[in-house]
Amino acid sequence: MRVLIACEFSGIVREAFKKHGHDAWSCDLLPSEIPGQHIQDDVLKHLNDGWDMMIAHPPCTYLCSSGARWWKDRMHEQNKGMEFFYAFTDSEIQKVCIENSIGIMSTDFKKPDQIIQPW
Repeated sequence: MRVLIACEFSGIVREAFKKHGHDAWSCDLLPSEIPGQHIQDDVLKHLNDGWDMMIAHPPCTYLCSSGARWWKDRMHEQNKGMEFFYAFTDSEIQKVCIENSIGIMSTDFKKPDQIIQPW
């Protein structure tokens, strides 16, 4: 399976998929911390490159609830963050998983399918 790990520069998720035999690529504006199949570019330019699955980690700076008190003064940034998020949902990729903190997308898009406590 061709897997795109969007907004990942660590390479950790990419390497986990690769270990299980997938053709996995990470994509981020930053260089990868672990050498491997990495696209250092704007991920939006690569969404329609024939991926079977995407795991996306969009920045949550203007989307998460912890920043809600500043949204009133930063609506432009929040709208750009939402637009970026929706680019993943609107892609032609059939299997999509988007990681994000609870925030505006939980009401504007939909409630999360799954909530995982990282600790």
